[in-house]
Amino acid sequence: MKKYIISIFVLLCLTYINPEPQKMIYIEQIYRLYESNLNATQTNYKRNIFWLENSLKLPHIHPTQAIVMTNTWDEYVKYKLLLRFHVLFLLTKEYMNWGWEYDKRDVVFYNIEWANELRESFGIAKHLYEQARFYWKETKIWSEQAYKIDKYIGWDQIEELNYKIENDEFDYDYEDMIELRLESINNKLKKIDDYLAANPAK
Repeated sequence: MKKYIISIFVLLCLTYINPEPQKMIYIEQIYRLYESNLNATQTNYKRNIFWLENSLKLPHIHPTQAIVMTNTWDEYVKYKLLLRFHVLFLLTKEYMNWGWEYDKRDVVFYNIEWANELRESFGIAKHLYEQARFYWKETKIWSEQAYKIDKYIGWDQIEELNYKIENDEFDYDYEDMIELRLESINNKLKKIDDYLAANPAK
């Protein structure tokens, strides 16, 4: 009897500690999850990108449960465009930040002996920056579409970002930054290739 009671207690505890996860089926749910984790002490770029990319495949929640309440069909269309625009913007930022994790060192005399490791790291960074470039182009496409709808829906932060991008007032031009970083990586990879060519035993 005592073992039976203990077993029930353990099952109840496990159920409480590890409840059945809620199935997420709307883009808004993933977006809210991302926003709620912005203040996490350690950023997990791979996880964030996984959820954000998959959110783009999901439908929108019913207008009554949307992040911003809208009153007309045009306002709701603008809301959907703005949400997708911002998810794409966040993907650009995540890929840029993740790329920077692999792209902080220059190639100088005291680290060139790790040429192969540096080459691998810069190669990863280059791939991530190229992904950022793809999502920045998509961001600009959806930003333009949202901006064409002359409606204010009260989503201040996102609408302000949309306005700044469309009026060249955004103070961090990802297009220029991505090209600068890719150019820098290509220069560093050339240094490594020249070093390895001169030192085949390395």
